[in-house]
Amino acid sequence: MSTSLVTSYYLKAYDAYPFDLAEVEENLDYALAYDPEHQASLCLKSRYYLYDLNWIGQARELAERAVALDPQNPCAAAALLNCMIEARALNEALRFLDYINRKVPMPEMQKIAYMAYIMDLKMEFKLAINYYKRLILLSKSPEQKDRIEQFIDMLKQKRKLQAKQTAKSKVKR
Repeated sequence: MSTSLVTSYYLKAYDAYPFDLAEVEENLDYALAYDPEHQASLCLKSRYYLYDLNWIGQARELAERAVALDPQNPCAAAALLNCMIEARALNEALRFLDYINRKVPMPEMQKIAYMAYIMDLKMEFKLAINYYKRLILLSKSPEQKDRIEQFIDMLKQKRKLQAKQTAKSKVKR
């Protein structure tokens, strides 16, 4: 098996993603045929299945294979975490994120962004806002800070709406 051949197929798939999905599929299939344990190919194929085909189960299987090969690989960990989040297995995602915090050398900003997003999905808007505020402190560019501020503003609106709905439900009782 030629490592350079596997890498070549992976890079062709990576270069084509997300513009030519047929080429992505073909090149990943070749890469994984030559090396079924090529982590980068497993991660990219998981992302392709998850976001482009909405095949959450198959995407998760690929991500789990990648994590099994190297439990400390940030790419594999992110792929599996993304599958959990898309499947709305949020408590499982939080437990896995705890594992990531202890064992996976993932950038701190990425871990905090995941926490903020999960808290948003769990409708824990105050916690999500606090995580986004931590992201602002770690941000390097003004554009990044502006984008995070937009998320915070959106969450504040969601929080207000949630408070109104809670108040209405109390009045009906």
